[in-house]
Amino acid sequence: MALVKTSRGAAAVTSGPIDDIFATLARRPEVVSFAVGAPDPTLLPGDLVSALSHDVLAKYGSAVLQYGMTKGFAPLLEQARNLLSNRHIQCSPDRLHISTGGSGALHNVCSALLDPQDVVLVETPTYGPAVKVFRSHGATVIAVPSDDFGIVPEALDEALARYDATFVYLLPTFQNPTGRTMSIDRRTQIADIVVRRGALLVEDDVYTDLRYRGVSPPALYSFAPDNSIYITSLSKTLAPAIRVGITAMRPDLLKNVLALKQGIDMQTSTYCQAIAAEFLGSAAGATHLTHVIDTYSAKLDTLVDALGRRLPPGFQWIVPEGGMFLWIECPPGFDADALLDTALRHGVAFLPGSVFYSDNETDHRNTMRLSFANVPHDDIDRGIELLAAVCAEAA
Repeated sequence: MALVKTSRGAAAVTSGPIDDIFATLARRPEVVSFAVGAPDPTLLPGDLVSALSHDVLAKYGSAVLQYGMTKGFAPLLEQARNLLSNRHIQCSPDRLHISTGGSGALHNVCSALLDPQDVVLVETPTYGPAVKVFRSHGATVIAVPSDDFGIVPEALDEALARYDATFVYLLPTFQNPTGRTMSIDRRTQIADIVVRRGALLVEDDVYTDLRYRGVSPPALYSFAPDNSIYITSLSKTLAPAIRVGITAMRPDLLKNVLALKQGIDMQTSTYCQAIAAEFLGSAAGATHLTHVIDTYSAKLDTLVDALGRRLPPGFQWIVPEGGMFLWIECPPGFDADALLDTALRHGVAFLPGSVFYSDNETDHRNTMRLSFANVPHDDIDRGIELLAAVCAEAA
């Protein structure tokens, strides 16, 4: 048998606790899982996608089954400009690109920007799979302190002064895992720091359409467009399998991203892009999004009510204005990591908050993330009852 060499990038992204939990859940479908950050499968619009597919083939014929432009399908690029305009992003066509999902966009950006030993600054906690991507490119990930409104401006300024960071990665709206949203004042402060330091910001904004209350702030990108890369997708509003993401960035950066994308996947599926364009431009698409928002809003209300009635004293949380996640701060000394196996044996799952912190940080085992979108509405109260019982026993 031939000796197979493993790259340093592959070694940096070996499986961890999240992968182990999901493998367990695949074998135990009876478990009430607050662990999976995925859409409600009953909301995936099979009939709508079928109808849009019919419309796309009737409108464009076999052209949508052929190779297409690396930059993106022209009708979707036009719809993307309209979508971003609603988020206060006014960008010319030479700044836009269609990626293979938000994760594909992030990988493309990293391929274009990161060299081994480069530094990426992240808020704390942050989205774990993104950290894996950065490390797979050989980057060193440095966590910057955050509070209930996102990354702390003074801490970011200090980190940018200390490190020659390639970019700062943030999720300012309905952050995964905490669900927090950065205020307009905080966005202004962060943008001012990034511009003054000549830094680059990568804004991951894939949850922003899932707003249940309050007013949407402008995208962080809109405060510093020449110092920002904006990433969003349709995975949470249409379907993950469509694999359509939208990015905005300076033309000089986009040129490098597109050159590398040609060698990665050539282009995002024209067929899927055409379906996405029809979705964004249709009344049926708007109706579907309203149904998604109403459904998730009701689930969040049920979750918050159940937590208030069932969790023992000492557990705290902030109700997010949207998104898919709720973050729980447990009492000091509480070990959510150690609790997970017990919870699984009792039929309920969650993600320990520690998996969302990078290696250079202190212990955060008294936190947990609950994802409510994927849980059947009727199972939420029962799931929290099970979780509360094991928490009370461990507290």
